[in-house]
Amino acid sequence: MQQTDDIRRMPLADGGRMRETELDEVFDTDYEYFMSSGHDPQFNGKEADLAVRAGRLEPGMRVLDAACGYGRIGLELARRGIDVHGVDRNPALVASARTRAGRESLPADFDTADLRELTAAGAYDAALVWFTSFGYGSDADSRVILANLRTALRPGGRLLLDILNPAQQRALSAGRPQLGLQRVGSDFMLDEVTYDVTRSRLESRRTVVRDHALRECRWSLRMLEPSELEQWLGEAGFVDVRFLGDDGHPFAPTHRRLLAVARTPGPRTAPDDRRR
Repeated sequence: MQQTDDIRRMPLADGGRMRETELDEVFDTDYEYFMSSGHDPQFNGKEADLAVRAGRLEPGMRVLDAACGYGRIGLELARRGIDVHGVDRNPALVASARTRAGRESLPADFDTADLRELTAAGAYDAALVWFTSFGYGSDADSRVILANLRTALRPGGRLLLDILNPAQQRALSAGRPQLGLQRVGSDFMLDEVTYDVTRSRLESRRTVVRDHALRECRWSLRMLEPSELEQWLGEAGFVDVRFLGDDGHPFAPTHRRLLAVARTPGPRTAPDDRRR
């Protein structure tokens, strides 16, 4: 049985499934160490402001920060008076997010959870999956996640899905690997990224050197065109899908990132109305 389970977790050429343990190695405390140093408060605040505008988020709303990591965006939203519930599959990152929230007594709580197994129903006014946190598993996994997010939202609830612009990433298929480097002193995290045009996936080998110790891991990320993503969202039960760039303007091929905004059917209820 153990051997069968291990085989199921190996990468599949047609499905893009990563080993569960490898994904945990990609998004771990090393990821927090490098990324928290690379994202300053001004950058984080700008992204949170975009989420507030795009999702029409208001103080008192209950918002799900799905795949929250160490709480970078969720904590910024909590500073704006939004009631944040962050979930992530990595316990160490969840613990870090809790600690950060506790230091400021922010209205945010964090739990360990796998989005493929999310069971909340009608619990949130909005949900966001931010900063390329969607598409690491198989297409089937990703569609299950969308369906679960749809179930988790109240009528009229909004979903914000922030991913890379596939039009820009396709340029990688004709050239050498793209290098992404994060440094903290003498430590570094290097991603060597190529684009698999036949599978519409980014493939990366990550090298981490921290405290003179070296390790490697890999990640594979599905690239979704707006038309395909709109179809997936519709099949999951979302309506009124629209696409923005990372500046909040209507999406264009020149944008670095693609922000999908969708909602669940039905009228939206204000937080004050729910307390009556």
